[in-house]
Amino acid sequence: MRNCPVCSSPLTPTQYEGFAVLRCERCRGHLVAVSRLECIKSIAGKSRDELRAEASAEFHGNSAERLKCPRCHMPMRKQAIRLPVLALEMDVCLPCSLVWFDGGELALAQLGHEAGAGFADAQEMKRRMAELDASPARKAAFEANLAKALDPDAPDPEEDLLKEIAGEALKAVLKVHLHR
Repeated sequence: MRNCPVCSSPLTPTQYEGFAVLRCERCRGHLVAVSRLECIKSIAGKSRDELRAEASAEFHGNSAERLKCPRCHMPMRKQAIRLPVLALEMDVCLPCSLVWFDGGELALAQLGHEAGAGFADAQEMKRRMAELDASPARKAAFEANLAKALDPDAPDPEEDLLKEIAGEALKAVLKVHLHR
């Protein structure tokens, strides 16, 4: 069992934005694998109000001392997180690929990430893809346009049909004009 690097209480497994993390019930900190942190940042499972409430209730400032990794017990490195109105320091163990967030810091980091333009763009893309999935005809048209954009020399079925119709119309006009 791993213990909290701040208060030495046992860390308990829990879910955060649908991903397994370890949490200290006493000081409210979270131990997160770096790979899960990237996944957590991409999810908008908790509303902004929920994240604000969590940050407000649990954030009591950064731990000032250099913490030891709950896995290898080596000193963790302080790494700054720049947020729009606040600078945080998360504690990182590079060899173990673990990050420690003091109470409320994970919610603050999530809020900061969600405030960025990249997150809003990603959420808009997810919304548009959901709309495409809901309409098979729109999805087929999108995929055809995407294929054409990726390969401009690829034949366009609509363009080929229009050329065929135009050719037939031209033949008909010439036939009428020549038989006069």
